[in-house]
Amino acid sequence: MAQCASPAHVERAQSPKPPPELNPLRTQEENCIGITIDKKYYSLVGQDGASRFIKRSLTEAEWAIRHRDKQTIPASCDVAAHIRNEAAAIAFVRSHTNVPVPNVICSFDDGGRTYLIEDEAPGVMMVDLPNEKKAIVSQEVEAHIRTLQSVKGTAMGGFCGVACLPYRLALALPKGEKVDFKADVPYDLVLCHNDISQHNVIVDPESLKITAIIDWEFAGFYPKEFEGWFYKRPGPSVARGEEVDDVPELLKIVEACRAA
Repeated sequence: MAQCASPAHVERAQSPKPPPELNPLRTQEENCIGITIDKKYYSLVGQDGASRFIKRSLTEAEWAIRHRDKQTIPASCDVAAHIRNEAAAIAFVRSHTNVPVPNVICSFDDGGRTYLIEDEAPGVMMVDLPNEKKAIVSQEVEAHIRTLQSVKGTAMGGFCGVACLPYRLALALPKGEKVDFKADVPYDLVLCHNDISQHNVIVDPESLKITAIIDWEFAGFYPKEFEGWFYKRPGPSVARGEEVDDVPELLKIVEACRAA
């Protein structure tokens, strides 16, 4: 059976292994395949036999408690906005480009939680391919990035009125800080995914064609510098070791574009 999109979330949710949970609300029910600081992930099969992937935000009461009863606060407290942004971004990309995206069944709010339900994309994660095959897939990734950057925007930020900054930038800002951008920023704005890692590229292992690029919660219109190169090696979309960290330069752009 082909591996589907959800294992990307499983790896992110389970590695590195977190300390034991102290919050009894953070349980993994049947079909729950992972839980992070701010989200839960589910994989299940519908009555039609198709595999479905569900992502939902956690309420504040479900956030992790890590040490001495101190609650771990997500880098962005508005997780629901990120999930809504993902649904809107996928719809926009599907209607304006040929970049492959998951099929969104629905997205909705219920009981203080926001849900996104998708068909699972068939294939394997790019990270699971041998290096010689990754080189082939990288060429298609770069073609899709060029396609995205050919779509211009007039307002900086995400699709739902929230900045939805890339994860590496959100980590560098005070937790919970809200960022608003002025209407006229001194940069050309292009469509960015902002988290194209090898875990978020799903590939047909035989043809090596990309079946879907997933996890669009940080997508929006930003200067092209916001789109990283993290698909070129395994791991998260943050600089590691001796890699050049672009966050200081991106923070300068953010400050130049902030609303007064």
